[in-house]
Amino acid sequence: MSKSLLVTRSNHDEATNYLYYWSSLVIKDAKKKLFSVYDLAGKKANKKNFDSYLKSKKPTILFLNGHGNATTITGQNLEPLLEVGKKSAVAETIIYARSCDAGITLGKRLIKDRAKAFIGYNRKFILGYTPQKLTRPLSDSLAKLFLEPSNLVVTTLIKSKTAQAAQDRSKQAMWKNFRRMTANRASSQMRYTARWLWSNYKSQVLYGDAKAAV
Repeated sequence: MSKSLLVTRSNHDEATNYLYYWSSLVIKDAKKKLFSVYDLAGKKANKKNFDSYLKSKKPTILFLNGHGNATTITGQNLEPLLEVGKKSAVAETIIYARSCDAGITLGKRLIKDRAKAFIGYNRKFILGYTPQKLTRPLSDSLAKLFLEPSNLVVTTLIKSKTAQAAQDRSKQAMWKNFRRMTANRASSQMRYTARWLWSNYKSQVLYGDAKAAV
């Protein structure tokens, strides 16, 4: 099976703007690894496009960036892309959802729909960022502490490592950053937001086949 990555990255508010730009780093890495990359960016992250690419391209990795809840992950302007109760063509795909709460119910449902593995969050995915960096998300050193570890999920998978390795590597990076953020020399901003990174660390879950790889 050819290796392919389907990415959704909506861009309609401050949070999704950060995910939009930080996801671009993963896309670059995937292309270097000779993955076929299908990038549903901004307005392209809609239900029609998503279903079409999911069915026709059958991606080996699905990387979702957008708002969500226990039963839904959305695209541009909060249009639902995946929902509990609506069957989706996720069979044989490894999924990483950088989306709030999707690990509560939806992730388990996607495994029943024959996704190989699902990595996501059973609480809110919380992002710390610097308001002065809103127009330059990639230069935001605070956001980097949150988004670099989460990017590691997919950049580990594209190296043909297992879902468990992707989960472990991401959480190890979060733990390292958390220790840095709570050190005596850390800024007050870092110490304040460390609790948010800890929440992400505790809530990142893996369902399905931990040995799944591409």
